[in-house]
Amino acid sequence: MGTQATTHECARPLHISIGRVPLSLHIPTEKLHERALARYGEFAEPIAEGLSIFLRDSAENKREGVDFSYVLDGAAVSLGSFGAEFRGVQHEYALDSLLRILLTMVLLPRRGFLLHAATVVRDGQAYVFAGRSGAGKSTVASLSPAGTVLTDEISLLRFTDERWHAYGTPFWGEFRAAGLNEHYPIAGIYSLVQSPEDRVELMSTKEILRALLPCVLFFTSKPDANEALLQLLLGMVRQIPCYRLHFRRDAGFWTVVAA
Repeated sequence: MGTQATTHECARPLHISIGRVPLSLHIPTEKLHERALARYGEFAEPIAEGLSIFLRDSAENKREGVDFSYVLDGAAVSLGSFGAEFRGVQHEYALDSLLRILLTMVLLPRRGFLLHAATVVRDGQAYVFAGRSGAGKSTVASLSPAGTVLTDEISLLRFTDERWHAYGTPFWGEFRAAGLNEHYPIAGIYSLVQSPEDRVELMSTKEILRALLPCVLFFTSKPDANEALLQLLLGMVRQIPCYRLHFRRDAGFWTVVAA
């Protein structure tokens, strides 16, 4: 799906906020602007200018003063003092992928990160179910009551208002939960394990870090950034109870989670 049908510059930026991070998307074509608005409509806000993200035609990055860059399937993201640039974006799916990559860098100094996890809200608290592809995140989402799924694939965890919160994101998975632009304090984090019985067991700090690290979205090998991420995770798991959840892929798991 190309965006060549409309060639004039779209004058108005699309203002969105994800995890309380304001972003201003400067999209060069009306067609892609409309598709982005449809995808991120829940997160659109009439806010002041956030981090400016400029979409350019070529994937070649000629910018100076770039602090971070990443190339994915012919599209590229760069971040620096100028803001951010996305190059070679031909459709909304590439835009979505680059937004995820960019957010991992923007969130880190704001004490936040993205995690492969489904988040479900129950009694005003967020329950975070982490796992790689096939672990059961979509199953957890599908077995949860309507309107309670904050996100089914990519969760945003951030320390705000003196405690850890889970934020909804527009980054959906197999369940295709569109995501809610809301946030709730985290009651617990659960590492998913398929099992013939439903039970939970408390995990040690070392165990939960080993389980969570492969699920964290992160795209830089810079030692200082990786150290900052590790310290952030360490601080979080010391404040939030973390469990290994053995579950049978049916709704009965709630009887042990919310016990």
